[in-house]
Amino acid sequence: MNTLQRSRLLDTLQLVLEAHPQGLNEHALIKALGEVGVIEVTTETFSDTMALFRTHFLVYNALYELKDELIRNAHWILEISAVNIKLHPYEFGHHLLSEPDPMRDYYLDLSALQETTEDELDDMLRNFWKKIDIEEEKQIARGLSQKALRCLDLEEPITFDEIKKRYRKLAMQHHPDRGGDPARIQEINEAMEVLKAAFR
Repeated sequence: MNTLQRSRLLDTLQLVLEAHPQGLNEHALIKALGEVGVIEVTTETFSDTMALFRTHFLVYNALYELKDELIRNAHWILEISAVNIKLHPYEFGHHLLSEPDPMRDYYLDLSALQETTEDELDDMLRNFWKKIDIEEEKQIARGLSQKALRCLDLEEPITFDEIKKRYRKLAMQHHPDRGGDPARIQEINEAMEVLKAAFR
């Protein structure tokens, strides 16, 4: 990519992002850049792992260059994340100005693009999906814990001792031997099991 093409890509990136104040995900951004012809997007782009990686890398390389340029000009702050790429009005002291971005150096080093092999890419993708799976499991566990707390009429922040105290009270109150509802005591017991696992 020559200097003129690079400049056109950066200008187009900014225009596309300005036209989408809510931000865009990477797929939508790549499609938008392909539609205006600043990057080549073919059917292979999204079906071939190496082709997608090359496109992804070049777009992120341009995004980080644009981010630096926008900050130098104190015009916009570019938020780059895995799920949303978004412009924010420049504001001195904005948290995005002080947060370190560990991916910046990687994407600004074009040798990383040229030296990445298909095996390395497969490893990166496997590790990425493992992290996503772990994060999803954590979110599911947090959701289950929240539901379990609501079942016991509790809210965070809370200690496990407070949970046990509330559990005993509800278990006695709703126990079938004391005229309670068997379905409700089952809900209470299941909620307690979820919370025991969460507080381990």
